[in-house]
Amino acid sequence: MTAHAIDHRAARLTGARRPLHVRQRCRLLFLNMQEQAPLREMGLTPYRDWIAEVTRLDPDQIHCVNVADGEALPDTIEAHGIIGSGSGHSSYEELPWIRRTKEFLATAQRRGVPELHICWSHQAKAEIAGALSKVGHQGRRFGIERLTLTPAGRRDPLFRGLPDAFDTFTSHVDVVYDVPAVSEFGPVTELAYGAYRNEALAIGATARTLQFHPEMTAGVVAALAKVRRRQLVAEGQLGPSDADYAAFLESLDWADAQIRARMRTLLDNWMRYYIAPVLSPPAIGALHG
Repeated sequence: MTAHAIDHRAARLTGARRPLHVRQRCRLLFLNMQEQAPLREMGLTPYRDWIAEVTRLDPDQIHCVNVADGEALPDTIEAHGIIGSGSGHSSYEELPWIRRTKEFLATAQRRGVPELHICWSHQAKAEIAGALSKVGHQGRRFGIERLTLTPAGRRDPLFRGLPDAFDTFTSHVDVVYDVPAVSEFGPVTELAYGAYRNEALAIGATARTLQFHPEMTAGVVAALAKVRRRQLVAEGQLGPSDADYAAFLESLDWADAQIRARMRTLLDNWMRYYIAPVLSPPAIGALHG
């Protein structure tokens, strides 16, 4: 990373249609709220690699801060955009790193930094905007989720080229409720819903948040299912027999190619319409102060 930060306040975020040579130029800050050890124990690659895969960026273009493992948040944002991750934690837990992350994200949005938030980070960002996150009244959602775009979602550039309803990979227990119409950062708008409402949100002009996991693959979901199989059966997410489990894994494999293609489209849109406008000419400035 360079010694300078990128000031996003003057960047225009509307009407941008730049080609995706943005990939050769952009630098992302990835805030990983998932401890690394459990992923290693499951035989999974580092979380940053999942983000690199779906964005089709070189991993060296993604500066990863492993927040839940105790790495310090930066004093400057030396990137063109921020992606926030999922986590085994809840966004409403009273942990110092969670409090610091929320403060960091609030400051980042005040500076106009483009943000894309996933699952845990979606919930945390919604809380910053005044919503409530808690255990969902319908219980856990795991595996494949069918999402439907709202009218606002169909207009939002993030979902351009996607159908009005599409499948995604998902894994969550907590859900966002009581979303305000307006926040400190601007309007808060529901973009998509599934079994729960508020599965995708627009928070002001620069932040988009997703309850689902655009970075996951069938292999990642299968690894999670293997570890959680007994719990998923107890919750009614999976049938008890080996045949039930095999059918679940087959359903993941069957859907994988289409889901991954659509999620790459979603990330292409984020880079085209939210990241590309801030690529040049960036001013120099600190996050704080």
